[in-house]
Amino acid sequence: MELFRYSSDVYGQQILEGISWDLFYIVVGLAAVAILGHLIFKLVSGKKKAA
Repeated sequence: MELFRYSSDVYGQQILEGISWDLFYIVVGLAAVAILGHLIFKLVSGKKKAA
């Protein structure tokens, strides 16, 4: 699995085309875990009353 995609230009130099789409589902999964973790933390910690 390549992290970055490269190609060659007219002069034979290597240029960056973009990132690999193979990592898309990993990033989406990590974002979902972070959001759910934050939600669970807020529910467990509860709201505190102001004095």
